[in-house]
Amino acid sequence: MRKGSLLLLLSVMLASPVLHAEQTPPDLAAAERQVELEQQLLDNQAQRQALKADMASQPDTSAQQAQLARLQEENRRLRLQLQQEQAKPQPQWLGEDQQWFAVGGGVGVLGFLLGVLTTRGRRRRQWLN
Repeated sequence: MRKGSLLLLLSVMLASPVLHAEQTPPDLAAAERQVELEQQLLDNQAQRQALKADMASQPDTSAQQAQLARLQEENRRLRLQLQQEQAKPQPQWLGEDQQWFAVGGGVGVLGFLLGVLTTRGRRRRQWLN
């Protein structure tokens, strides 16, 4: 077998599991939403700390009290949303059938490579003289 056709065969064998496996992309939106919620929570906590420091230095006003109460409520809501997002199960990268398909493809490629490596240095015997 020529080297070019061997490389073509090898590339087709390596690409076939990728072509046949119907993967669903990981849920990146949930991860992005979780990061966004964490960032909002941190921002709100920083605002609350700044407001508390302001309130400690100045006499209490009803507007500051209302803003503090609003920030505390928003922090509580964001914490609950964050816990809900973290509690969701992460999607599997491959299903069970796809895992078996990938394992079978890997075994086929490994067998092919071992066959090529074991017969590499030998001369082929001709059965017909």
